[in-house]
Amino acid sequence: MWAKHPGGIGGTMVSAEWLKKTELFEALEDSQLNAILSHSSVESCVEGKVIFQEGEEATHLYVLIQGAIDLSVETQEKIGLLTSKIQGEGRVFGVPALLEPYRYNVTTKCFTPSTILRIEAVHLKRQMEEDPRLGMRIMKKLALIYFHRLNELRAGVVHFFKMFLPKVP
Repeated sequence: MWAKHPGGIGGTMVSAEWLKKTELFEALEDSQLNAILSHSSVESCVEGKVIFQEGEEATHLYVLIQGAIDLSVETQEKIGLLTSKIQGEGRVFGVPALLEPYRYNVTTKCFTPSTILRIEAVHLKRQMEEDPRLGMRIMKKLALIYFHRLNELRAGVVHFFKMFLPKVP
């Protein structure tokens, strides 16, 4: 099974073998990966394209094939605050598609021209409910991904505030 550009545009295709190398799906079997790919598509995004916005219904999970994605939140002053950047083949984003209340908690925008795998969340959630082992593998991996990202964010905050510490001779 392959996921490809709608209408074959761009020629990018994704196989179960590739999907197995991504951070979220590495523990899955080929039949499970093929079922995911059967409800997925590959999309190319120009720099600056918004993929989804904070507060929208989370209908898709995404995997970065190439490029870079900015994640930002809007402050009370309506200023977009960059919180993170997704870089590296196989990184996942749009995770609220698998977590209640199924609303995106950030806005994502292509930082550079990018190619992404777009996975239908309703189908993936149904698979996870019908196959509890699949669901458990995905949720365990998801928890680990969030844990690592939280630690990266903490390290960045600590580094940021260290810049304001007075220099002691």
